[in-house]
Amino acid sequence: MKIAVLGGTGEMGSRVVANLTERGHEVVAASRANGVDVLTGEGLDEALAGVHTVVDCLNTRTVSKRRAVDFLTTCARNSIEAARRQEVRRAVVLSILNVVKPEVRAGLGYYAGKAAQEEAYAWSGLPATIVSTTAWFTLAEQFLTQARVGPFAFVPTMMLRPVHPDAAAVALADAAETRPAEDRVRLWGPEEIRADLMARDLARATGQKARVVGVPFPNSRFRNGALLPDGDGIEDDRRFADWLEEQKAVR
Repeated sequence: MKIAVLGGTGEMGSRVVANLTERGHEVVAASRANGVDVLTGEGLDEALAGVHTVVDCLNTRTVSKRRAVDFLTTCARNSIEAARRQEVRRAVVLSILNVVKPEVRAGLGYYAGKAAQEEAYAWSGLPATIVSTTAWFTLAEQFLTQARVGPFAFVPTMMLRPVHPDAAAVALADAAETRPAEDRVRLWGPEEIRADLMARDLARATGQKARVVGVPFPNSRFRNGALLPDGDGIEDDRRFADWLEEQKAVR
């Protein structure tokens, strides 16, 4: 099967490309590095030519609601339109667990963008599977740098149920390979961990000289579990502590 992965050289997209390639599929890693700019549409039709399924792993790092919504919805619309022109049969979209809930999408601009992206695909008429996951273990690395002042890293004290990024890649590849019975796949890890403690443990495990300071998230619902799973889904059994051991081995 020929499958295109948008954002195919990014953190998650590259994992999905590798996973699908190992399964024997013909995979197009579509990214600006490979001449495909989904935001402008440049190279998109060529990337989707002959493709059966497109996997949207596009990302933007911003907390601005306007920028996140504009980027993710524009990319979604361009992808959908190109998919129709090239007769792509279906889409798989990476998203965040609970992001369509009003209290979550209103809590952070990026979440509003992801919710809008989901809606763009849902309303498009193109058959789409949403793979929504909790935060990946690798988010701990971002926590150590995104709000850094000298040696201090300020990290929100919100509860998460993080999951190994490889589990997310497998879920996306599975959904691309065989259409699930449901339109949404939900994935999380085995344990609840506070975000600031994730960052602290990563810094200690890898010898980073960051001093993590936990700060209350402005939205109390996030502090009290708005991003935690409820209902049915897939629970991966790999623990954050095991991932930390992996990081020690490669650094």
